Amino acid sequence: MARTTGDPAKRQKCIARIKFWRRSRVGSEYVHALEKYYPIPNTNLSLYLNSITLGILKYKVVSNKSQRFQFSKINAFLRRAVRDDYRYSGSFQEAIKPVLIIAQIFALMPVRGIGSKLAEDLTFAWSSARTYYALAMMISFGITSGYIVAFMTNISFDFDSVETMVFYGSIFLISMSFLQLATRWPAIAQEWQAVETKLPPLRLGKERRSLAHHIKMITLVATTCSLVEHLLSMTSTMTYSVACPRWPGHPVDNFLYFNFATVFHFVDYSTFLGLLGKVINVLSTFAWNFNDIFVMAVSVALASRFRHLNDYMQREARSATTVDYWMQCRVNFRNLCKLCQVVDDGISTITLLCFSNNLYFICGKILKSMQTKPSASHTMYFWFSLTYLLGRTLVLSLYSSSINDESKRPLRIFRMVPREYCSNAFPRRCIWTRWH
Repeated sequence: MARTTGDPAKRQKCIARIKFWRRSRVGSEYVHALEKYYPIPNTNLSLYLNSITLGILKYKVVSNKSQRFQFSKINAFLRRAVRDDYRYSGSFQEAIKPVLIIAQIFALMPVRGIGSKLAEDLTFAWSSARTYYALAMMISFGITSGYIVAFMTNISFDFDSVETMVFYGSIFLISMSFLQLATRWPAIAQEWQAVETKLPPLRLGKERRSLAHHIKMITLVATTCSLVEHLLSMTSTMTYSVACPRWPGHPVDNFLYFNFATVFHFVDYSTFLGLLGKVINVLSTFAWNFNDIFVMAVSVALASRFRHLNDYMQREARSATTVDYWMQCRVNFRNLCKLCQVVDDGISTITLLCFSNNLYFICGKILKSMQTKPSASHTMYFWFSLTYLLGRTLVLSLYSSSINDESKRPLRIFRMVPREYCSNAFPRRCIWTRWH
């Protein structure tokens, strides 16, 4: 380029503006216009850039990726909701979102990207705040379990101390199981999404939102019952602390002390430790109930996918079909069976802990039903807890067994296919043998 003539200060300002617009990647027409009248020499480009005065630094753009990322997250959270936000796609990732949000509140399932509707956005990282929070609470559950074991072996070995040890020990194992599941959950969710994309599409809006509404209702009812149960437990503890205070005139300290009395037998009580113990107690109580909620949600989702495929085949069973149609249905059915195996491998430990805990505490509460309760608050808490535990276990069993029931429906659907279509398109004997 030819060297420009004119005022050097004006030339330097124009060079700075050209550099600014190049960085911003906007105003290309304006840049070309400036370059037309003030072309930049290639040989002296570094000299021109180094000679920019302090008055031109206002055009400099500082790139800060982390700051832009934080602002984008804030804008995404505060943006106005649009119509697409209220539309349901019918995917499992969309339906399980509220369950995962509640799980992370209670220090479980530290997976990132749970707000997205796509499984590809799910990630797990050990160096994240969610994982640190889950690890901290898991260590707290383990320390609490250790103190309770020491109290049971050295101070008092009775049914109540064993029940408390089983409760906190199971919470510690549940937190470890969910942390292990979190490392595998992105892969499981992507496998689930791949199977869903091959299933027949959901035609109606009611079908697309039914799974999400069903899981939301399960979560809402179970969480509300857990909250009522915990409030009744707090009421019974407050009644006992008022009747038998350790420090007269300090009701809050008495309540916090009796809430974590087994631990404070080894550790000197303080208000901070009392509040910390109450936080651990609340998180452990809701995590124990969430274990059942998660298994119920996954069971409902798997059963709904089998039901969707079965309804699709049942609508076409009495009409003219082809071999390709039944082969595609068979591929979808086998994909769902493989998905069941993948999910079962991931949540088998959680399911075992879920049913074993329910069985143990049902037996324990039935045994305690013969004891006389010290107050009306204790009576209300006991019978509500027993009723809720029995109902929750029953619903969990029904939801889990519905997967097996839906997986057997295709054999009944094949009996509905007319003989002429079986003999011409796909023999009934081949259907039976190929689907087994």
